[in-house]
Amino acid sequence: MRDPRPARAVRWRPSTDLVSATVTMTAVLGTFGTTLALSKVADFGATLTVLSVVLSLTLGRLEGHGSWRSRGVRLATLVVVAIAARYVAEIMFHHDVLGGALLAVGLSAPILLRRLGTVASRLGSLMSLPFVAVLTTPAVAGPADHDAWWAPVIAVVAYAWVVAATTVAHLLGLLHEAPPSPVRPPTGRVLDASARMAIQMLVSLSLALLVGHVAFDEHWPWVVITAFVVNSGNRGRGDVLAKSVLRVLGALVGTTAATLIAGRVTPGSHASVVAIFVVLAIGTWLRPRGYAYWAGCVTAVLALLYGYYGTGQDSQLEVRLLAIVIGGVIAVVVSWFLLPIRTRDVARRRVAGVLAAVQDVVSARLAGDEPDVTALRASRRDLELIRPTWHLHSRLGRATTAPAHALDAVLAVADAAAELGPAPRRAPLGQAARDLGSVRRLLRGSDHVTGLTPDLVAIAARLREASAQA
Repeated sequence: MRDPRPARAVRWRPSTDLVSATVTMTAVLGTFGTTLALSKVADFGATLTVLSVVLSLTLGRLEGHGSWRSRGVRLATLVVVAIAARYVAEIMFHHDVLGGALLAVGLSAPILLRRLGTVASRLGSLMSLPFVAVLTTPAVAGPADHDAWWAPVIAVVAYAWVVAATTVAHLLGLLHEAPPSPVRPPTGRVLDASARMAIQMLVSLSLALLVGHVAFDEHWPWVVITAFVVNSGNRGRGDVLAKSVLRVLGALVGTTAATLIAGRVTPGSHASVVAIFVVLAIGTWLRPRGYAYWAGCVTAVLALLYGYYGTGQDSQLEVRLLAIVIGGVIAVVVSWFLLPIRTRDVARRRVAGVLAAVQDVVSARLAGDEPDVTALRASRRDLELIRPTWHLHSRLGRATTAPAHALDAVLAVADAAAELGPAPRRAPLGQAARDLGSVRRLLRGSDHVTGLTPDLVAIAARLREASAQA
């Protein structure tokens, strides 16, 4: 017998990654269109056009809700650094050594701000963006004399489009604010993780610039860009080694495809511009699923950009591929042997952050209060970022140490704590709290988390028991 009730319509809901990519590309296209219109009036160089795209593309990942005061600070920082980066671009066009040194400092120094907390870390990320634009601008597109006056205007245009796009998306419920990354207290050491990463980035870029100019002449940016991409987001030397392979492979595929396409397109063709934005959209969409996709798309865009300026011939493909491989090798060698950051130490710190947040949630439930799970979500997301490296480590034949299983157990504890209801059963919850305290003490005296896996599994089971019998 047919059900008389009307069938419920199935609503298609786009994935979060697709929505985020759409919002970002809306800001990118709006910024590009505005900058293009301004360039026809002011006749400024292509450096500022590339700057506008890079700023809007990356700001989409950094900009979120905030007070007008905090947004004003970020905008002021962006404007000042955009002006400085424009002058660095001019210096690089005329003086390779001095310009390269300033570029390396401009991309390395902001990393030091990570030790000062979330706000300073975000400002540091903003400060590096104009220098990334300088690095990705083809050498044939030198800055015009009056570009400096328009650099702050372009920064304001990019920021305004990103704020408008993200604000509308939040108002429509398409985007939700991601929890901020947890702030780790300073270790008291001069060379903490952020200082080591800054030094590694500075040395990697310096070596890449030297090798690039000596061995590759006008193709030097390919060495430097790869070294920068591989070293960005350093989460330990094992993480750099594992991801560098994927990033270099992605870059090789992207560069090969784009160079072959660019060599068959007339320089200055609108088809190249369309292809650039299509590749950027695909890379923005796929980036959360793997940095190899982003690396491939970035290098493909660069190859298309060079082709737009008439330097995208197929004969240059072998040189570019070799430059990409050498840039990746430089980054891996530096991160592995110069002030190395052990992946094991990174994992231990992030596990400690998750367990501390779980302890706060459990304590609040035991006291009958409603816990704030913001810190738990942020620390869990922070730990999730290094999980693929550990799984790759296990698949490569070291499964006997089971590091991936340990991180999975920690994530299970975090999920069980987040699902605790307002009235959990106190007996299993209290036992979970006591076991959690013991594990945290053991973690402080341990070199890694592997041996704690059985205890973590037991804690997750007790937390689920407390919820099930609430």
